[in-house]
Amino acid sequence: MPKEKPKSIADLPSVSPTIANKLINAGYPTIEAIAVSRPEEVSQAAGIPLTTAQKIVKAAREALDIRFKTAKEVKMERLSVRKITTGSKNLDDLLGGGIETKTITEFFGEYGTGKCFSKDMEVMYFNNGVLHVETIEEMYRRYSRLYGKQGFDNGEIIWLKHVYVPTVVDDHGKLVGAIGVYREKVSKIVEIKLDDGTTLKITLNHPLLVLTRNGLKWRITRHVKIGDSVIGIKDPRHYGKHIEYSSHKIKDMRILTYNDYVYDLVVPETHYFIAPNGLILHNTQICHQLSVNVQLPPERGGLSGKAAYIDTEGTFRWERIEAMARAIGLDPDAVMENILYQRVYNSDHQMAVVDELFGLIPKENIKLVVVDSVTGLFRAEYPGRENLAVRQQKLNRHLHQLVRLAEAYNIAVVVTNQVMARPDVFYGDPTQAVGGHILYHTPGVRVRLRKSKGSKRIARVVDAPHLPEGEAVFIICDEGIRDPED
Repeated sequence: MPKEKPKSIADLPSVSPTIANKLINAGYPTIEAIAVSRPEEVSQAAGIPLTTAQKIVKAAREALDIRFKTAKEVKMERLSVRKITTGSKNLDDLLGGGIETKTITEFFGEYGTGKCFSKDMEVMYFNNGVLHVETIEEMYRRYSRLYGKQGFDNGEIIWLKHVYVPTVVDDHGKLVGAIGVYREKVSKIVEIKLDDGTTLKITLNHPLLVLTRNGLKWRITRHVKIGDSVIGIKDPRHYGKHIEYSSHKIKDMRILTYNDYVYDLVVPETHYFIAPNGLILHNTQICHQLSVNVQLPPERGGLSGKAAYIDTEGTFRWERIEAMARAIGLDPDAVMENILYQRVYNSDHQMAVVDELFGLIPKENIKLVVVDSVTGLFRAEYPGRENLAVRQQKLNRHLHQLVRLAEAYNIAVVVTNQVMARPDVFYGDPTQAVGGHILYHTPGVRVRLRKSKGSKRIARVVDAPHLPEGEAVFIICDEGIRDPED
């Protein structure tokens, strides 16, 4: 049986716990850092004998297999790469057959918009601790005077500061940040009347939380019907405590001619918020779908393995996992047992969890690692240009942790990323992925997502050495990621 390769500096010969601490404090925290250094440098910086440093450097270089390979050897290594289906043949074809192992695949794009409601819908939010209850149109006008607006997707957006809306996390009320208020013009709108007298005016692709035989589900408006029960909150101002749900049946539905603006709030942490009337209004489905699909056998596009899901923004939803599992004929409970979930709260926690995966992956047969999102906590903890260098160095270490995971265990690593608007861009697309050159160059495949009409999304490969640039259209529906029917 071949000897297992060292995974950390503590596994290297001649490295005792004391020497390991000296190496880390001297700026050699990884095998790679040691392998690219001269023994004399390591000896002097860490305060260890030269002979010991020579042995450690030699072992580090052997661990990294630093030698030239023939092109044929590289080809044979590529043949061991395996793929996970996304659920969409269009998207799989764009990616050369699916999500690859042995590399990082990055998905990035704007937060989804277009799941909108009419201008007279009331919203409840806090700004600098002050409660506001007003129509979404009034809110849009208030902040357009403060911050201005810019083109976005099929409409316009205002980027918000210090605005928080009530939402639900694990059956508890919580205030979370809203980063934008969006509007676009539509010609038609659906009017829904509930049995408590509430009237909703929303677009055809707006999701509603409804009660089904299989529990609470998000259903887009075009798929709900008279008699369905829409779920809300009894006391929408009860944030910070355990909430009580309410249920009201749909009495009537009709499509109206509208020809005006519809509006939406962008709430990245939960993708939904609570209106003053108690209704829960919905605002990354690919990571959920891949966490299910990786469990399929290879002949169905999976790897017969488990998924590890690292959640940095609280966006993981078990309800979507259940729906996606049922849609492809899998037992939802068994699928959820095979997704190992970890919510992380700061960048150090995020990196520590990845370190733990080096021991967990072979033990648990993990074939997919998801980090959603990879940059969010780093941005929050290191704001401003004065912290940029420290943030980028730390992010670089984290990404190379993930690269080592992918290559060492022949697994797929998928990360999501955020985008930001560049005010200095006057022509073309003003948005770019967060993370700078480090994130531009580390992932093996980079895919940009953008919204199209209705539930359609467009994926574009923007960087992959073995794939041509191109685009694919897919949809997000109740069952998960699919190809459009038309």
